This record gives sequence, C-alpha cells and structure tokens, in this order.
Amino acid sequence: MRLSLLGKADDDETHQDSVWTCAWTTKGDLLLTGSVDETVNAYKEVDHKVKRHHNFTGHTLGVICIATDVSGEYAATSSLDSSIRVWSLDTLDTKDVIETNPSETWAVCFNPASEGLQIAAAGGSNNNIALYNCDQTRVPISSLSLPVADEKFKKDRFVLSVAFSPNGQRLACGSQDGTVAIFDVSTGKFMHALEGHFKPVRSLTFTPDSKMLLTACDDMHCHLYDVEHASLVEAFSGHESWVLSVACHPSGNSFATGSSDSKVKLWDMSSRSCAQTLSEHSDQVWDVAFNVSGNRLASVSDDKNVCLYDYQQ
Repeated sequence: MRLSLLGKADDDETHQDSVWTCAWTTKGDLLLTGSVDETVNAYKEVDHKVKRHHNFTGHTLGVICIATDVSGEYAATSSLDSSIRVWSLDTLDTKDVIETNPSETWAVCFNPASEGLQIAAAGGSNNNIALYNCDQTRVPISSLSLPVADEKFKKDRFVLSVAFSPNGQRLACGSQDGTVAIFDVSTGKFMHALEGHFKPVRSLTFTPDSKMLLTACDDMHCHLYDVEHASLVEAFSGHESWVLSVACHPSGNSFATGSSDSKVKLWDMSSRSCAQTLSEHSDQVWDVAFNVSGNRLASVSDDKNVCLYDYQQ
C-alpha cells in the first residue's frame, strides 16, 4: 500500500487561514474543507487536480468540523461561533442552523442508520453528546452524558470528538482527559469506557465492520480498541507530536493519521506498522479523510494547503 501526492489546491482557490477539517461526500467524490477563515470550500478532482467547486459562507468564527450524510446530499459543519449549519450539497444552500450555548458544540457526525437527518454533536464543556433531528427541531432530542465520579473533575471531560459506528448501533466520543466512552444508540445508555489515553482525544473513527475503534490523541499515539470487549488491541507510535486526526480506509486494511509534527502517516492494519510517512505539509495536519471508494486521501493543515493523494493497495 502506498500514497502518492496528486496535487494541492491552488493558492487562489484555497482558504485564507488554517484549514482544520475535511470530509468527502458519498456522491460525486466532492471534498469539503473547513477553515479558521469561517468558510467551507467544496472541491472536485479535475485532471488529478483539486479545483474549487463552491465556497459556503455563514459561520462567523472558525469551522471546527465537517460531516457528510450517507446519501451524499447533506453536510453539517460546527464552528467556534457555537452553531451547527446543515447544507444542501445539491442546491448549495443552507438547510438549517442549530444554535447552541458557547463552547457546547465541537465535532459533529451523522447517524448512518437514521431515517432522517440525525446529528450527534460533541458537547464540549457540557460533558455530553447532544442528538438533533434536523427535520424536526433545533433543540436536542436527547443527551448522552459521560459518567463523572467526582464533580470537581467534570471540566476535564470536555468532549472533543464523536463518531457513529457504520451500522449505527454504537456511538463513541473522546474527551479532553483521555476518556473514550461507548454508548448504545438504541437505548442511549453508556456501555463502557476504553482506557489507555490520558490526554485529549481529538479524533476517532470506527473500522468498516463496526467492531474496532481507532483514536487519535495528544499523547502522540493512535489506539485500536475492541469496542464490545472494551480492550486495547494495539497502541501505534511514531508521530513526534500530538496525533490530531485518524481515518480508516474503506477496506479496513489500513488507516491514516495526521499530526502536529506536520506529517501524514499511512498504517498497515495487518502488520500493525507504519507503511509510509509523508511530509507534504509545513505545519500541523488537522485532518485526514479517505473518499468512499478508497482511492483518494485528503489532508489539511495550518499551512492552508489542501493535499490530494492517490492510494494504491
């Protein structure tokens, strides 16, 4: 397996400030990126080059996270302005805006098994995950709280990251103190915590079979957990600073990580080793994402660059 750089977005088509998040749609291979410049760019690959298709505006502070739904028709973005905006990727208009209290919205994701547009939002300082049905209401339909043994440590449970399993049965979140919590989606009940991290868990993702969870942490490690048995399967080391993002290949055979050491690493799941290290960025890499077919990887960074790679198994 190997990644090869295809190209970067041209300077006149990229963001004007740090790029913090990226996500692919399941329809048309549209790449979305979010930036400190308060905008969201949509890119398409044209002749192996990254070309801007549209620029979404509406947020009043930096964009933290982007998620796309399984239909490929909608995207959701969260921002430091404490709002979640839902966008139609067909009409390129705003479908909905959800306002939250300050610092109570961080990462967002869509429920892949929901009949409507259900969004889970990492609750930040609220120490929970808020669930919203975009077609029904702009207030949470439910809230999943992390257990806290002592109230004086509650502030350390700032929830940064959130992810649904592909089968929609489990919901995972990562917090500032290293806690990784697993919830049962059907009951909304806390199942167990996955132990091993003690610093912020900024990104997490399930493997395609929904059985394993990959986590990216400021402790410079990426962990692989058995979700149902709450056991640590492997701790991957190699980055020289915080691991800020992790993305699993659709095949489940590999995954990629981005780090504040400015590197992107490709990992072999079978050998549990690093297969490749890429140094195309000059500043910390905030996010990495594979497209649905698995032949492309995108990475975004504080250096404002949007990099597109070809993936070969």
